[in-house]
Amino acid sequence: MAAAAATVTAVQPAASSCGKRDGDNACVVDMPRKAKKGRSPPEEEVEAFLAAAESSVARRFAAKYNYDIVKDAPMDGRYEWVRVRP
Repeated sequence: MAAAAATVTAVQPAASSCGKRDGDNACVVDMPRKAKKGRSPPEEEVEAFLAAAESSVARRFAAKYNYDIVKDAPMDGRYEWVRVRP
């Protein structure tokens, strides 16, 4: 078996024509446009979104660590919780 020889050449990135010191506006076309600022969503929608996310996190935590963070109480399961009082 003959090993094929591979030639590796370094490729340098092309120089950018949009340097910070360039005085022309040639690169303005390539820049992304800023999104227009809109109104915030209604407070009820934000509260519903955050409540759903919080309950999802609480359910996943309870399933993983058998501890109810809402009631602040241990549950039956994989871990044995011991209260430590300072």
